[in-house]
Amino acid sequence: MNCSLGPVLWPGSSLTPPRGWAVPTKAHPLRIGVPNGTTFQEFLFVDYKGSGNDFSVGGYAIDLFNLTVQNLQYYLPYKFDCFSGTYDQLVQQVHSKNFDAAVGDISIVSSRLEYVEFTHPYTQPGLVMVVPARRSRSNKAWLFMKPFTNSMWIITGVTTIYNGFVVWLIERNHSSELRGSPLNQIGTLIWISFSTLFSLNGEKLHSNLSRMAMVVWLFVALVITQTYTANLSSILTVKKLEATVTNIETLQRSNAKVGYCRGSYLARYLVDVLDFKDNNIRNFSSANNYAEALRTREIEAIFLDVPIAKLFVAKYCKEFIVAGPTYKTGGFGFAFPRGSELIPEINKSLLNLSEEGKLRELENKMLEKEKCEGDDGDDQEGSSISVTSYWVLFILTGGTSTVALVVYVVHCCRKLEDSMSQTTWKLMFSVIKHYRLSRKVSDVESSTNLPS
Repeated sequence: MNCSLGPVLWPGSSLTPPRGWAVPTKAHPLRIGVPNGTTFQEFLFVDYKGSGNDFSVGGYAIDLFNLTVQNLQYYLPYKFDCFSGTYDQLVQQVHSKNFDAAVGDISIVSSRLEYVEFTHPYTQPGLVMVVPARRSRSNKAWLFMKPFTNSMWIITGVTTIYNGFVVWLIERNHSSELRGSPLNQIGTLIWISFSTLFSLNGEKLHSNLSRMAMVVWLFVALVITQTYTANLSSILTVKKLEATVTNIETLQRSNAKVGYCRGSYLARYLVDVLDFKDNNIRNFSSANNYAEALRTREIEAIFLDVPIAKLFVAKYCKEFIVAGPTYKTGGFGFAFPRGSELIPEINKSLLNLSEEGKLRELENKMLEKEKCEGDDGDDQEGSSISVTSYWVLFILTGGTSTVALVVYVVHCCRKLEDSMSQTTWKLMFSVIKHYRLSRKVSDVESSTNLPS
């Protein structure tokens, strides 16, 4: 029986295998479309080498895609092709099978899902508002407490009082100034405790034990006071930034103009979701344009996807700041034709990279490349110093004072014991002497009373 097979019919009654169904080879690799002219070169860049089609691509999105494909269980040849249209047009090119996939800062939005399928988001999803920053006007009445934490203040005070008590107890028998009424002695104790922070007063001390305790405490006090002065100076000189605008309601009430990244979906989002007027939104094509528009107050705020906002604020950390809530969006993903069998494998590879910490490493590497403009190396606000930074010094001074106190108490106990022993012997001798004297008197009286 002779059987003949007919031609293979692909979906749509086509005799030609559609792109995406054929197995890619070195001769026919996957064509990956990348947008040309992105906002941040650290995220994605296209470097043309002379004239023609000789170019190279790089950046966070490209590095991640390369790593994702390398993590697959099989070899997948591909090449990158540049596309100079809008992101929506790039998505349409994938839908039309002119590209097998699209890689870049392509936002996952519902309108694009009608034409392509996206991988899981490979960046933190969300939309944030970036506004100009200004120096904080916070109340500085209690700023002098800021250099130390509450626990540091408490431990310093307790240690100071304790050392003063030890010195007062040891020296009170040598100086009349340390005696008197209880109120006078309490005042003297406090004076001794806190005057040590500024001077030793060693010429007024009579015991080597009190000198030992005081010298160690003076060293610790010197370190603490110098640290306090340095940290307070740092806090006073560092500029703490705060947002000029904290919410979109303020922008809407003042009819302020806002910006967004040109070529993105954000124009529709700002009007349809956040209720901005269409004539109050402006589009910009580069980070420098964002910054200049914010500086000149052409716009009061700009809305950016979270990964782009991180790069922008990292570059202009002295001028701009993220304010308000994070609005939920889809994030960035890789686009593939609908029904592509690569989607599950790419998603699995992305998940593996995330669990291994590779995504975080790539993001940190990207952010480190952005040098903060105007950064003078003092971009951290002075923080309060805690006890953990000086626990060794507190143990040293507390231990020294405790040793001095124990030695003094033992010495006093022995002295008291010797004194009591001498008193006991004197009392015994007195009793014996009195007894003998009484016997003599009794004998004399007895002899006197005898008849002659």
